[in-house]
Amino acid sequence: MGPVGPYAQCDDQSTLGGEELIDGLSALSRALVGITARTLATLDVEVTLSQYRTLVVLASRGPLRTVDLAAALHVHPSTATRTCDRLVRRDLVARHHRPTDRRVALLTLTEAGKTLVGDVMRHRTEEIRRLVQAVATSPQTTAELITSLVIAADEPTEQQWWHRWERCAVAP
Repeated sequence: MGPVGPYAQCDDQSTLGGEELIDGLSALSRALVGITARTLATLDVEVTLSQYRTLVVLASRGPLRTVDLAAALHVHPSTATRTCDRLVRRDLVARHHRPTDRRVALLTLTEAGKTLVGDVMRHRTEEIRRLVQAVATSPQTTAELITSLVIAADEPTEQQWWHRWERCAVAP
């Protein structure tokens, strides 16, 4: 069987130039999402990754109107509204109306939301620190360093992932 995934259209991977770096970053992004998901699970909070991303955006850019939050998240405003409704019920986000225009509500983190984001960021940073310490034994190119981090995180490389993806469905 020939190459799969992004490799399906390339006969010779060595001619891809920066593809090694792109592959490494793609695999590393899976590892980092996994670290964030595991961190949320260890904190025993009922927050999805997309809800957590909403909290992170509010922490770094808030307070925001729903339409601005939706734009930052690259989702439809109704999706942002539903997400924030759930986070408001969990007391992680609050809506504040402007005194001069009650039609406009600003979304902000509550103290509980701020604490959750801080806790996840600290746990995630510690996990990343552990990975960096595990691979920081010899000088490497950037692409090699990223691949080493992926392997240390027990994540398949990009080529391994696409190979496994090709075989993951059970034939009827």
